[in-house]
Amino acid sequence: MINPIFKEYEFLYNYFETLLKSNKRFPQSIVFEGLSTLNQYFFTLELARILNCTGDKTKECNCINCRWIRENKHPAVVSVNQLEFKEDSAKEVISVKQTEKIVSMITKTSEYHRFFIFSGAKEISLNLNEKKLIETYEKEGYFYGKENFVLTPLNRKILHEESSNSLLKSIEEAPDRVTFIFLTDTRDNILQTILSRSLIFKMPYKYQRNNVPVDNFFENYPVIPLNLVFDLISNLTELAEEYEFDSVLTSIQEKLTDMIKINSFDINLLKTDIKSVQTAKNMIKAKVMPKYALEYMLLSMTKEGRFNET
Repeated sequence: MINPIFKEYEFLYNYFETLLKSNKRFPQSIVFEGLSTLNQYFFTLELARILNCTGDKTKECNCINCRWIRENKHPAVVSVNQLEFKEDSAKEVISVKQTEKIVSMITKTSEYHRFFIFSGAKEISLNLNEKKLIETYEKEGYFYGKENFVLTPLNRKILHEESSNSLLKSIEEAPDRVTFIFLTDTRDNILQTILSRSLIFKMPYKYQRNNVPVDNFFENYPVIPLNLVFDLISNLTELAEEYEFDSVLTSIQEKLTDMIKINSFDINLLKTDIKSVQTAKNMIKAKVMPKYALEYMLLSMTKEGRFNET
């Protein structure tokens, strides 16, 4: 039923495979948290495809619903962010006008199982890692279809309190065959009033390991000496000339994530550092000079930076 490409997420795969076969009511609200919004997005499309399939539900099914959902043009699957499903010109937030339109839509019956997928979005080009990831899903027949922007994790600034509150009753009393999906990096970025009405799933970061040689970064980890910060900036910048900054920083995140799995350092410290690396990535995507983004990241991991955090 669920495309085997998602078997890497063993718990999610088994949970939803069992649920879909049981014919029990599908959850009305789900929060996916993890480092890759794209992986969360494509997994959501796969769930929507199966629930709307009029054929045999296999990954090869080519019924019109499966085909349209893979091609990102099915009316039952709505992406909601600052750039899509817009009722106004506000590009910084998901507005109340957007959420009110959803509330109005679900009062009308539909032959489909409707999905409303909430995320952030930025008008930037896809980086190399994102392109590789999308290519993996394209081989399975999926089409990303968002040429001028990339999906990003949802947070409280994007889906602010007023917009969130306008959804609460609809989430709690959602009609059959309506599901709200929230894509984020950490549940802390979603209001508690939504979390309490949702099932929450961690979605581990599925990546194409780049094997970028970032060993120098970890020689003095977890406390980077202040006098080595500028040497590390130079080292990481040189690596980026060959691998791109996003790939270099993603490799650092991968190694930090591996450390969490083997409990090699304090888990909260590692999670904080993964967020710092993500902030540096976001800064570079937002056209901040890389040396300033790297300086921010590395200084937060020095003795002085860690002391200031406490």
